[in-house]
Amino acid sequence: MPVASSGLARQARDQARQILSNPPFSSPRNRSPLTRLFHDLGQWLYDVVGPVWRFLVHHLFHPVHVGLSAAFGSWWPVALGAIILVVAVAVGMALGRRRARVGVGGPRRVAAGRGEDPDGLDAAAVAAERAGDYALAVRLRFRAGLLRLEHVGLISGGRTHTSSQLAGVLHSPTFDSLARQLDVIVYAGVPAGAEDAGAARQGWPLVPGEARRAVPAGTGASPSVPAGVGGGAGTGTHRGGDASPGHP
Repeated sequence: MPVASSGLARQARDQARQILSNPPFSSPRNRSPLTRLFHDLGQWLYDVVGPVWRFLVHHLFHPVHVGLSAAFGSWWPVALGAIILVVAVAVGMALGRRRARVGVGGPRRVAAGRGEDPDGLDAAAVAAERAGDYALAVRLRFRAGLLRLEHVGLISGGRTHTSSQLAGVLHSPTFDSLARQLDVIVYAGVPAGAEDAGAARQGWPLVPGEARRAVPAGTGASPSVPAGVGGGAGTGTHRGGDASPGHP
């Protein structure tokens, strides 16, 4: 009996030693370099992020969970999802309005000192084209075109309008195309080419005539953007600021 008990004990110890020598109780002895890399990276992330995560869980997530559970009971996940959705929509709308602003405070190095002179902006656009900066040429011509529309009374000055407002007032297919062209270059980051600069150069002279033809017969009035209207891609036509065009 003692011999049998000793054999069973030895067998149990051998089994325990074998179990403890394998994962997850111990690391493999012959790990590949890639395995060691991921193991060390995971350990580093645990050491760095772990305390921060535990702090957030203890001081933020857990109190929020307790508060929502007390207020909404088992419906707290729905309430949390609604709050996140509202915040996301609000942030998205704010960013959308900010991105949609087509400010007119672009590169000062080109238009500084030219004031609100459309001809000066056109001259700067020609220089930009010759230098191969077609995106700048498009933006300068956009600014010059807006100023000319303002000078002939087709749009009102003194405030920042939006391209969608102007498109709805001018009813000019050419302006719509030029506004889309500017959005693609500035927002989408599509590189401008010589054809874009040429389209801006040839298109802007057509806009005033199209806008005048869009005025209902017999009204005797030129279209103007009503004050206080918001929304859309902002197109600044205010005076006294930087005279070069661009998106903020």
